[in-house]
Amino acid sequence: MLLFEATHSHPAAQCPLLKPEGKTMIKQLFSEANVKKVGIKIDAAYMSCPKDTGADHKGFFTMEAENSAVITKFFGPMTVEVRPVQPLSEVAKTL
Repeated sequence: MLLFEATHSHPAAQCPLLKPEGKTMIKQLFSEANVKKVGIKIDAAYMSCPKDTGADHKGFFTMEAENSAVITKFFGPMTVEVRPVQPLSEVAKTL
C-alpha cells in the first residue's frame, strides 16, 4: 500500500453537512465497512466544516491505497486532489 494525501474542497453554502441526506452520505462513505470494502486505510482525516464559515470548506485525508485511482473512485462525484506523500522523517533521511 502507498501513502496519499487527498484534499477535497466545496463551497461553504453547498456543504453536505447542511442537509440530512448529505450527513447520511458522509456517514456511509466513511463507514468502517465501506472503507474496508474499497480497500483503503484512512490514517488521518481533518475537515474545516461546519465550523469554517469562509468561502470554501476543506477536507484533508491521509490514506493508504494500492494507487491514487482507488482513492479518487472512493470519493465518487466529489472533486478531490490526490498526491503521493511520505513521512517527513523519511524525506529527512535523504537530506
